[in-house]
Amino acid sequence: MILLHQIWNQRRQNLWIFLELLIAGFFLWMVIDPIYVQTANRLIPQGGDSRGMYVLELGQYDAGFAQYDEAQDSAQAMRRNYLDIIRAVRTCPEVEAFTIAAYGSFPNSSAWSGMQLFNEDSVMVHVQQYRYVPLDGSDLMKTYGMLDARTGSRITSPDDFARLDRIALSERAAIDLFGTADAVGRTVYETPDRQYPHEVAAVFRNYKHYTSEQPYPIAVMTEKDLGMSAYMSYIYHIVFRLKEGADPAAFEARFAREVAPTLSRGNFYFNSLKSFGEYSRQKALSAGVTNKMRLQYALGGFALLCIFLGMVGTFYIRANARREEIGILRALGVSRAGIVRRFLSEAWVLVTVAFALALIVIGHYVYTAGFAEGISAVGNITKRLVPDPSYAQNRPWPHFLWVTGLTYAVLLLTALVGTWIPVRRAARTLPVEALRDE
Repeated sequence: MILLHQIWNQRRQNLWIFLELLIAGFFLWMVIDPIYVQTANRLIPQGGDSRGMYVLELGQYDAGFAQYDEAQDSAQAMRRNYLDIIRAVRTCPEVEAFTIAAYGSFPNSSAWSGMQLFNEDSVMVHVQQYRYVPLDGSDLMKTYGMLDARTGSRITSPDDFARLDRIALSERAAIDLFGTADAVGRTVYETPDRQYPHEVAAVFRNYKHYTSEQPYPIAVMTEKDLGMSAYMSYIYHIVFRLKEGADPAAFEARFAREVAPTLSRGNFYFNSLKSFGEYSRQKALSAGVTNKMRLQYALGGFALLCIFLGMVGTFYIRANARREEIGILRALGVSRAGIVRRFLSEAWVLVTVAFALALIVIGHYVYTAGFAEGISAVGNITKRLVPDPSYAQNRPWPHFLWVTGLTYAVLLLTALVGTWIPVRRAARTLPVEALRDE
């Protein structure tokens, strides 16, 4: 009661900082909300082991280049040269597994390809499709380090997976289609009238295509063949992973020195070799994810700076104006720590009351406008995804409570530090000096 009475007596001095806290609480909540969503999305497990994964990109000369060889432009020559390149990569002693990935079928690629799948009751689920060519031991699931949904162990493609009527589903895709992840042996269709059936040969754990986003339902399928054409090199990428214990830096140096110069075959030429991590960073930067996150952090930092300076300035003035009170308290035997605690308690009450009132406005805003959405790397494509309720950021109350708790903690910590600095200095004043000055 004494504390509340003291705050009421200082109401005119407290009014400005109360209004500042009210506005800052609302603004800080709006800033932390997208940061929370994006951070929570990034913390979702990849769904596989991405360490030691690389993407090899090839270029292709056409008639506009001096290096173009017309005799090597036939489908047979292209296929032969491409298979030679694959063999040169997969036979590297450091390489454990590889795959010939079709359009957009590798993590953090610059493309995204989707399709519709139906169950026997014609229930439709939109999935992202990963397709690969099963030649020379190409195995997408093994290369991407995907995990079996039931056992959690590394998964490889079944022996008969090269058949075009076989399919592998992610957990989310299987649950959406059948209500359970135990879907091996079930059948899915590409049309609602049960045409183009596919038997589910495996179910793997949810796999993230983009590091900054939530997992989308995925279906893994095989391609019939390389389908060589004039634009082949822009469709198929060679993705591979290194063996456990291989040194990535040593491999990259050896590859650039010994392997890359040998990959120019016919009209194909070596373009680049990038790791999964490098692809992830480049995609986040090119899609604007990195810059948007930097903006949110900058806005949050600006809000905190304003709050901090406001608290320091206000409590500096208050501490100086209350030097007589501080002197009397010191004369009565109250320690410096006790005086600091008294002021910090006042700051805590101000922050709590102001933030409680700000939550009324915040709640109304969220009710009408909704929560922040994750930053998408592919525009509106992933908006087709029905949010997975197993993630807290997709459930309204956990989402609201997490952001509210984080905002309150940051706001309170900033206010307490901004209060502690000037009050601690004022509390050092000797009682005689404080009373004499008055």
